[in-house]
Amino acid sequence: MIKKILKSQIIKFGLVGFLNTAVDFGIFTLLTAVAGLASTISHVISYCCGVLNSYFFNRTWTFKQKNKIHLKEFLKFLLVNLASLGLSTLVLNYLETEANLSVYLAKAGATICSMAINFVGSKLLVFKK
Repeated sequence: MIKKILKSQIIKFGLVGFLNTAVDFGIFTLLTAVAGLASTISHVISYCCGVLNSYFFNRTWTFKQKNKIHLKEFLKFLLVNLASLGLSTLVLNYLETEANLSVYLAKAGATICSMAINFVGSKLLVFKK
């Protein structure tokens, strides 16, 4: 039973993550390519947009939280995502500057790191029942 629930949550989390990534990458691209902002600034802004999308879809669809939104829950979600943002920003900078990857490959690597942190944090800390 637990395996079935976990698989379903992982699939839903992945689908929401795909949408979040599209939001994140779209805004990141607009900010870097069109607006000419630095990749780190663009990453922080675009990541925050994806986080808001993530909270609402994961809360209601992935983890099926029916109760009202509580400040404590949202703050836990923000803490998990701040940790994820910090690590993914370090990964982005490392991959772009030290590994000499293109900004978009570096962003993809940072996104993979943040997805892993976010699932574990959301499952164990934020949306646990």
